[in-house]
Amino acid sequence: MYVHKWRIQDLPKDQFPQTTKKKKKNKKPPPPPRKRPTLEQWIRGNMNKTKDKNFHRHVDQILCVAASSDGKFLVTGGEDKRLIVYDAATLKPLRTFTHHRDAVTGLAFRRGTNQLYSCSKDRTVKVWSLDELAYVETLFGHQDHVLDIDALAQERCVSVGARDRTARLWKVVEETQLVFRGGGTTGFDRKNPNAAAEAGVKDPRSLSHEGSMDRIAMLDDELFVTGSDNGALSLWSVAKKKPLHILPLAHGLEEPLLPTEASAESAPTDEVVPPAQPRWITALRTIPYSDLILSGSWDGYIRVWKLSEDKKKIEPLGTLGGGKQTDGGDGEGDINMEDQGGEDEFRIRGVVNDIAVFERGERAKDGLCIVVAAGKEHRLGRWQMGKIKGKNGGYVFEVPRRIPLKPEVNGHDGSAEAEESD
Repeated sequence: MYVHKWRIQDLPKDQFPQTTKKKKKNKKPPPPPRKRPTLEQWIRGNMNKTKDKNFHRHVDQILCVAASSDGKFLVTGGEDKRLIVYDAATLKPLRTFTHHRDAVTGLAFRRGTNQLYSCSKDRTVKVWSLDELAYVETLFGHQDHVLDIDALAQERCVSVGARDRTARLWKVVEETQLVFRGGGTTGFDRKNPNAAAEAGVKDPRSLSHEGSMDRIAMLDDELFVTGSDNGALSLWSVAKKKPLHILPLAHGLEEPLLPTEASAESAPTDEVVPPAQPRWITALRTIPYSDLILSGSWDGYIRVWKLSEDKKKIEPLGTLGGGKQTDGGDGEGDINMEDQGGEDEFRIRGVVNDIAVFERGERAKDGLCIVVAAGKEHRLGRWQMGKIKGKNGGYVFEVPRRIPLKPEVNGHDGSAEAEESD
């Protein structure tokens, strides 16, 4: 029930601005940048105030949070069915909405505006206008809990409905919706029978089909991606009802059980051990209007993916935090991403429950800042997967922008620029 407001430290050039333009030969090296975020404000709810209608804070767990693009509003939603709007500068509650009839599971602002979309376990999507602090309308259609929602600049949003296995594009102005149905194959192509063996799967039939669509993120106005409980990433187009591409086992397989853990027999054999199951996609984020996708689970890494040039496939690009960069494998993206990093590499401890991305400078000229929320449990409860070894907290990644190499001019191949760009 806590809301913490952290200040992410500025880039080194902003922390220590240069006072003189001339560089001295014997000048001391600049001090190292301050990297640790600082806690500026916090606010917490109270479980004992459930019946107090004048208490404008949460009385149960907070499940989602979103900030407006102008930095004016902060919104949280929780298990208590409340949606609370705060003044982002002071964390003062401005308005508490109780229109949802079950837990609020997702929030998304329309890009560049203060129009808000919320989704809930009550199977509805609601539209809000925070300029007037008012409720606008409710969108009906999902047949199960709506677990995630996303939006870009147009007045439309996309959502996923868990075990109704559908993603829906809501056209708010036209009051219509497009339904995209999942729940299909595990993602292994029948034309390439070796793909499953290369991914470490002995029998693809042992993998469960898509049972719950849990996460969604928009790439642009035509493409979006979804993540599921069978570990697959799916690429969708608004012009097609079935996915353009399914990338299976995006975060690998769980460690198999020991025979003594799988059976109560005194001397069990390996045959009693059930097949290893894939790790869910627990967090998904895109860099809007680009070809980059970020996904998270509990394997210790944020996986980075990109669209192919024809925008019909998802290909592995690498990992954040020290993971080794991968090639395209067989071109299908169906490769085993397990155990890429060594013990000395950085790993995220716990379950990745959400990912946030913001641009440094105008049009990300200074790179990207990626903030990852991790915890010991899945955001919807310990019953989902048990307790994972880790810590509750956040991770901040600074991704600098790579300077493109200059083309060859007058016999010069740009090698000096290459060293500088590194």
